Amino acid sequence: AAKQAVTDDEISQYYQQHKTSFMAPEQFRVSYLLMDAASMQQDASEADIQAWYDQHKADYSQPQRTRYSVIQTKTEADASAVLAQLKAGASFADVAKAKSIDPISARKGGDMGWLEPSTTPDELKNAGLTEKGQMSGVIKSSVGFLVVRLDDIQPEQVKPLDEVRSAIAAKVKQEKGVDAFYKVQQKVSEAASNDNESLAGAEQASGLKAKETGWFSQDTLPDELNFDAVKQAIFNGGLVGQNGAPGNNSDIITVDGDRAFVLRISEHKPEAVKPLEQVKAQITDTLKHDKATQQAKAQADKLLADLKAGKQDALTAAGLTLSASKTVDRNAQDPVAQTAFNLPQPAENKPSWGVSEDMQGNVVLVAVDKVKTGSMPQAQIDEMVKGVTQNNAQLAFEALLQNLRKEAKIKYGAAAQMQ
Repeated sequence: AAKQAVTDDEISQYYQQHKTSFMAPEQFRVSYLLMDAASMQQDASEADIQAWYDQHKADYSQPQRTRYSVIQTKTEADASAVLAQLKAGASFADVAKAKSIDPISARKGGDMGWLEPSTTPDELKNAGLTEKGQMSGVIKSSVGFLVVRLDDIQPEQVKPLDEVRSAIAAKVKQEKGVDAFYKVQQKVSEAASNDNESLAGAEQASGLKAKETGWFSQDTLPDELNFDAVKQAIFNGGLVGQNGAPGNNSDIITVDGDRAFVLRISEHKPEAVKPLEQVKAQITDTLKHDKATQQAKAQADKLLADLKAGKQDALTAAGLTLSASKTVDRNAQDPVAQTAFNLPQPAENKPSWGVSEDMQGNVVLVAVDKVKTGSMPQAQIDEMVKGVTQNNAQLAFEALLQNLRKEAKIKYGAAAQMQ
């Protein structure tokens, strides 16, 4: 291809005929302010940490817990008998294992484990037990009758500030960042609306510095702007001024919950055909390649005619040699292989010649020396015969039905009854 000559007229003609192939996409330059809550976080003071701890002490508290043992019976008489045994000195755990009809607590000697107020049944709360070891009378419940003993009481516990200081400091720091984030958003929103022709007012109000992108298209959006809401604002046309002039500032665009943008399109280029000078080298390469391909095809066609005419020295005269032979099958996707299977079968000691292009677009001569008939397993042959037979039977049946419908005479109603 490098040896081919291309004129300016050829380049110009190709450019005019293929302008749609040289379209430059719509392009933008954007100015934007980024507000990020994470960057606005401030360290928490000791007073901040103490105030948070005092206001949220319930979050670091474990309420009073109680531990009960219970014996559940089916009847009041059974419960009274159990209570009498216990008062006579019997072991609560032994009686629970022997007499309680609740299998779970019975296996544990009646032990209910530690219970917080929110998980303590009303029957136990209302039993009036306040001291360790104190035992109730017979209590009627929704599941039968109970005898209850208060085993232990664990007072309310509050984690000391030192134990949760670092966690509180992180929470306060995050909250300060979020508070500052929303305050800056409000200032930026007002300033960007009041001064809709630049971001200068928003910069001054927020103390942030606007950033400027280079030129980009929809396919080359900068990573820092790669959010769906931001893309929609840029590419939906609402921020583009007339005749490519700068448009208006955007509204606040929130992304990821704790980041927000306000932006404006500072410059815009609509989709357009690239100038000839910009694509001249590309067109030159294309034309040279096309000319080289045409020349190669013409040479190949001449060689093909000579070879078919029996001129076996045509290749040598052209300074060409055949590559080593190889076997290809019909399923190969290589265009050279496809060409080979479209050629006539070769005669003995006389190849069948053709012209093709390889996967790289090079023109090649193809010589088919031998064709080997394929084989099929008997099971596959039997299955194919079966399929053809069934298909033929179905076709015959459908033809019969069609003929019967055509010849049949059907009578309805009174006419049929008179027959």
